[in-house]
Amino acid sequence: MQLRNRLLSVVLLSRPQLLGVALLAAAVAVPTIAHAADAVGAFKAKHEAVVKLVKDNADDAKLQAEVDSLLDYDWIATQSLGGADNFANVCGGRCDEFEALLSQLIRENYLRMVRKAEKHPVEYVGQVEGKNGAYKVTTKIKVDKNGREQTVVVEYVMNHLPDGKWQVRDIITDEVSLAKTYRYEFNKIAKGEGIDGIISKLEDKLQKLDAGT
Repeated sequence: MQLRNRLLSVVLLSRPQLLGVALLAAAVAVPTIAHAADAVGAFKAKHEAVVKLVKDNADDAKLQAEVDSLLDYDWIATQSLGGADNFANVCGGRCDEFEALLSQLIRENYLRMVRKAEKHPVEYVGQVEGKNGAYKVTTKIKVDKNGREQTVVVEYVMNHLPDGKWQVRDIITDEVSLAKTYRYEFNKIAKGEGIDGIISKLEDKLQKLDAGT
């Protein structure tokens, strides 16, 4: 009986400690949940702001400022040339020119996609956590192509910055990664034509966009 009472006393005395541990664990878990929820919320807020500007026929400066705050051009440019260790070796003295042209191309393609789908609301499907604190936000949009309505799955890889903001580091359209596509394409060009060939290719792509092709 004495042994049973001692064991009961230990259990009862431990309960506050266990409760404290449980509360501490819950407190630690809450920021993680809020952090995850912010990825979708942050993207939705920025994307909807761009959509509104497009619908309001905002000037180019306002559109560019809004899109540029959402997309991480620097990271995409670096990855497209093989990563930080390889970037400067490929672009040499034309790194700034390369990044400016690639940023313009990414921005214009993003706005082009928004304009194609501006009649249809974006469906925010959900998110999954990836490596190094990044989150993949999955969306669906409907676009009119060749007289038919099509549903396109677009995933945005969101990175959480130290200042609390979120930026898109990759755009995956129907399972095709933008960063990986550029990396594959630029690597082939660099082997034969170097950075001059890559910049020529970017200029050609931009001319075709301007021509509406």
